[in-house]
Amino acid sequence: MAAPKKNVFLTGASSGIGQATAWLLSQNGYAVWGTTRNVKKLVTDSPFYPIEMRLENAGSVEAAWTEALRQADQFDIVIQNAGAGIFGSIEEVTIDDARWQWQVLVEGPLQLLKLAAAHLRPRGEGLIIGVSSLAAELPMPFSGHYSAGKAAFSALLAGLSMELKPFHVQVVDVRPGDIRTAFNDHLPKTMSIDSAYLPWASQAWEETATLMKKAPSPELIARAIKDIIEAKNTPVLVRGGTFFQAMLSPLGARFMPRRWLLNSIRSYYKLDRVDGKK
Repeated sequence: MAAPKKNVFLTGASSGIGQATAWLLSQNGYAVWGTTRNVKKLVTDSPFYPIEMRLENAGSVEAAWTEALRQADQFDIVIQNAGAGIFGSIEEVTIDDARWQWQVLVEGPLQLLKLAAAHLRPRGEGLIIGVSSLAAELPMPFSGHYSAGKAAFSALLAGLSMELKPFHVQVVDVRPGDIRTAFNDHLPKTMSIDSAYLPWASQAWEETATLMKKAPSPELIARAIKDIIEAKNTPVLVRGGTFFQAMLSPLGARFMPRRWLLNSIRSYYKLDRVDGKK
């Protein structure tokens, strides 16, 4: 039997983009160690070696990496994909909830980036892929904490890319737009029924649900990740999603005046339709 192409450590492998990536890579000869918050909920035919991990718990991240490394001996590719979000206004999301969001999107992934760098740098080769979000450059209303966390993670990936270049370890920032997964189904919503923001938040949520129904499947990003792994010239940034989100919107973020950009994002979620009603 031929040896696996490469060993992959992948977070958030039990659903959405992570699950699609685990399936695709496994079917193409890669050995995948995939993390999940609860291994007991995995189906028996999951195409990866399951490792339990919770990003908001530093001890869990360390233990998961150590156990996976014990099993695999070494990793060639590390993919930080896992994440979670909060839906709510900046004013009303509690500091505790905001802190949890930061732990899941920044502190936990940062810990994994540190472990990956320390593992790959001495070997002078390897690949780190971070799945951030287009929200890093196009912040979403009522998902400000999520957008901030993804922006911070993208900045960490950029810094790490520059620092690891002399050691021939590649770092890639993958920024998906809307992808049709169950992510929003598990999104905590912190809006109270008497919130002053409720009409706009309800509109944002309704439009998000509509966009998600039309969004590409997670296999789109899985294929992009496979292409990155197998590329002769590794990119540093890859966007994925609909043509409008992945291609046109970032141009607006780069060239439009900030006020115009934020107003355009509000219009995209149809929040301006609510303005005249209040």
